[in-house]
Amino acid sequence: MILLVFCIFYFIVPAFAQEDSPDAPSGTNVSYSSGKVLQIISEKVNKELEDSFHTEQITQTVKVLVLSGKYKGKIVKIDNQLTSNPVYDIKIKAGNRVILSVEETPKGVDFYIADQERVPVLLILVGVFLSLLMIIGGMQGLRSIVSILVTVVLVFFVLVPAVLNNFPIILMTVFIAIISTFATMFIVSGINLKSLSASIGTILSVIIAGLMSSLVIKFAPLNGFGSQESVMLWADRPDLDYTGLLTAGMIIASLGAVMDVGISIASSIYEFKNVNNTLNTKDLFRSGLNVGKDIMGAMSNTLILAYIGGAFSLVLLASNAPLIKLLNLNSIAAEIASAITGSIGIVLCVPITALIAAYLIGKDKNKESDTSVDVDKNESEVST
Repeated sequence: MILLVFCIFYFIVPAFAQEDSPDAPSGTNVSYSSGKVLQIISEKVNKELEDSFHTEQITQTVKVLVLSGKYKGKIVKIDNQLTSNPVYDIKIKAGNRVILSVEETPKGVDFYIADQERVPVLLILVGVFLSLLMIIGGMQGLRSIVSILVTVVLVFFVLVPAVLNNFPIILMTVFIAIISTFATMFIVSGINLKSLSASIGTILSVIIAGLMSSLVIKFAPLNGFGSQESVMLWADRPDLDYTGLLTAGMIIASLGAVMDVGISIASSIYEFKNVNNTLNTKDLFRSGLNVGKDIMGAMSNTLILAYIGGAFSLVLLASNAPLIKLLNLNSIAAEIASAITGSIGIVLCVPITALIAAYLIGKDKNKESDTSVDVDKNESEVST
């Protein structure tokens, strides 16, 4: 399983990065390779740049071994500029792994250090996560891993290409959410009424949350450019529907939390009925609702904290702004809308899933009970 994740990172993901850069001059082919810093040859103060920018400017000359791509095995010398700006500076030392930008022109090949390579550390983290899932969860952990991989494949290899090829964004997102929900529930919990109830409840709740997101985006209004990434994407793809992308992001962000609530409610109702087969649909619904009341507060809190954590730098940046200005910032309003609509999906998932599960599970168990009563009656008549 770890090997599969490794292959995705090293063979599939780089394939998306081999295209020419839109900022590259005509006739220039840009690709990316891994490299290893062998030696820091020199570090010199660049007086000319210091006089221009009035900050410390250091030029590192480094020797780098190319580890992948067309020029694998080649050793190159590269100048790495340190500008005293932590946003752009790439601080390296001997032994570091880096990502190289390889620019091929009719005049030759130029190598630049584009960033530090972080994939090896991420792979270790992924390995720890998958190992813990297997050790603690056993077969259930393995099923969880499979469901995660299915979701990743659906998002990166179905939804992303569809959006980039101008398929209807919201319809595609809802479609992916439906497939991902059914796949996750059936893989993790098996093909049964419990999984079916949780899936239907989750999908209906997410669709309602998505509709509310669309209404908020339309009437607030939000333009979909609440982050630097969306602005960068617009520079490359101005033809995309950015309000649709914002809605899609809200749907995807809330899906996991709503799924968690849905399966929790359906599982509790299933267990209630197993323990006491005399419970009717109304009793099961009430019991599921009581369980859901305990869950929805914690899950809504979890979702809101996740959004706050993701936008924490933005919150700190805007903390000194007047409240009326802060709440009306496009980026802040988008985060608030995402958190609230996702929480609405969680709250609605409780009664919707409880009702569906109580009806389906209660009806099925009642049939089983009636069948067993008939069998017992027939056996007693035969013995008589």
